[in-house]
Amino acid sequence: MARRERGRPTLLHYIEYFIACTARDLTRLLPLDTASNTVAALARTVGPRLGWSHRVRANLRFIWPDMPASERERLVAGVCEFSCRVLCDYWNLHRIRAEQEERVELVGGEHLETLRRSGKPGILFTAHTGNWEMIPLAARRHGLNVTVVNRTINNPLVGAEVKRVQNRNGTKVIFKGREGARQLTALVAGGGHALLLVDVRLGSGVAVPFLGRTAMTPSAPASLALRHGALLVPVRTERTGAAHFRVTIEQPRPPVDTGDRIADIHATMTWANDRMSEWIRARPEQWFWFHWRWGKNPERKETAAGKHA
Repeated sequence: MARRERGRPTLLHYIEYFIACTARDLTRLLPLDTASNTVAALARTVGPRLGWSHRVRANLRFIWPDMPASERERLVAGVCEFSCRVLCDYWNLHRIRAEQEERVELVGGEHLETLRRSGKPGILFTAHTGNWEMIPLAARRHGLNVTVVNRTINNPLVGAEVKRVQNRNGTKVIFKGREGARQLTALVAGGGHALLLVDVRLGSGVAVPFLGRTAMTPSAPASLALRHGALLVPVRTERTGAAHFRVTIEQPRPPVDTGDRIADIHATMTWANDRMSEWIRARPEQWFWFHWRWGKNPERKETAAGKHA
């Protein structure tokens, strides 16, 4: 996910959309678990041979340079499987929602009750693990309405389809950008609850460790919480089966607030990145390693930096 849709769709956009819709329609012909497993088997076979898997390898080498090649390739296949299962989930969210009592396990629901009783706005934050689309489902089961903050998808046709899926499933969405920032601020200032995926790279933000390596990290969760007295809530999602998930709500806590705003944002986002890093280390195949989280070609950049040091 990246820029807002601009201009008219290109031929490549139409080709991608045709492939996505074909995959969508085929998965809907199968039982849900069978569809997920079929997509997974294909992804494990084909995915590691495609060019985009090189990003996964580069990031894995950067974070774990001593990892044996065989283990790295096992993770590459697992990441390809994970990403395609997520796509299959998108096309079948209506079925997951209908069976959510059996498919979406909620751990730590009492922390949602704590947040609600506090009367304070909540900033739930998570990473691209398991399937983050399960979080609004789980929250609504406990009477907590959560608005998701998303980037728009590069392909405007696929992006419009994803929006339709989210709308049908009752997911409220704010899209990043100037207008989105205004809406998010108004939501939190008014006592609402937002869900932010903050494991993405920004050109601006705060430089703090992520999986042990410095990464530009969004500062919005910390700055909004400091400004509006919000509580921060780490939320972890894991895939426990073909189309089965566990959503774990961790204890709400306020941001670090010593009066030094810059230092407080740095400390708060360091804590947030530590929480997400722990989740990823526990189940590395369930994180979206396709992101250039540390910038493009991180190994090459680090080597060049070392030569010029």
